[in-house]
Amino acid sequence: MNEYDECVNELYKDLCRYKPQPVELREYLRDNMSWKDLAERDFLFKKNKSITEALYVGRGFVATYGSSAVGDNQVLSIAKKGAVLADFSFTSQEPSNYDLVGLSGSYVLGISFEHMGIIYERFPGTQDLSRLIMADANRKEMERVRLLKRDAEKVVYDFYREFPEFLPPGGLMIDADIASYLMISESTLRNVRSKLFRDGLL
Repeated sequence: MNEYDECVNELYKDLCRYKPQPVELREYLRDNMSWKDLAERDFLFKKNKSITEALYVGRGFVATYGSSAVGDNQVLSIAKKGAVLADFSFTSQEPSNYDLVGLSGSYVLGISFEHMGIIYERFPGTQDLSRLIMADANRKEMERVRLLKRDAEKVVYDFYREFPEFLPPGGLMIDADIASYLMISESTLRNVRSKLFRDGLL
């Protein structure tokens, strides 16, 4: 079985964990999803353009970047294997305020807005399924932000426990981006990480 088929099967299993789905949905997804195998970091969708596909992360990571009026970038979210991404820009087909970036080594599936409409018509209950998935993603993100209020050492330690692939430093993501995601300074990230290495915790 090739990676595309494996990822479609995993997506189908993930959907069924929320709510059982007919096998015909899996076959429709298999016949109509796009895929991108990213050898290098690349934009999936750019700010001020509509997001035309809902995404499924089959391998690697997709980061959402926001930027201020003065050009400062902030990593707002990091989606890992198994994540479904379909934000307001996709559902409304309006320009996005964010950049979606696939990190090096990622494999990402996509389903177009048009095909999603067909799925909603052909498979009753899939709109409710979409709402469940988005509500769960929102719940997880609120919990993540709440936990950022802890001390920096715990925040950095937990980040690398969840994302060990982001070591060694400067590989998948630069320190400035990781620091923005954790809402700490770049120097704090480096100092804390060095301490964790010295203490044998990383």
